[in-house]
Amino acid sequence: MTEEFVRATRDERRARVVKVGDVPLVNLAPGIETAIVCGNNLTLSFATVAPGAAGAMHSHPNEQMIVVLEGTVDIVLEGKAYGLKAGEVMTVPSNLQHTGVGGEHGCRMLEVFTPARKDFEEKLAKALAELK
Repeated sequence: MTEEFVRATRDERRARVVKVGDVPLVNLAPGIETAIVCGNNLTLSFATVAPGAAGAMHSHPNEQMIVVLEGTVDIVLEGKAYGLKAGEVMTVPSNLQHTGVGGEHGCRMLEVFTPARKDFEEKLAKALAELK
């Protein structure tokens, strides 16, 4: 099917495609690292959470969805712990206090934020600048 379409040039591909493994890791808290990929209206965070590692309780104006890719994590929202495992997705509404705690073997998860998180864009810019 795709043979009927012209292939994107190398420059076009470079402008639209990111290899997550090439994105510098940003430390969000002890035991929590992420690779941040920014779009115009959303932000992706490919996070790794060590066993027992916990982020600070926080809120943000961005709606968030969490997709657990591997392992387990407890998401604490409104005073309740939601145990999530690989293949599960949770929505975190904007402006609600929440945190995450890595499960027994930790986890890898994809977090999606909309609108885009400017603070994460700044963290990524700083990590990229440190590579130079």
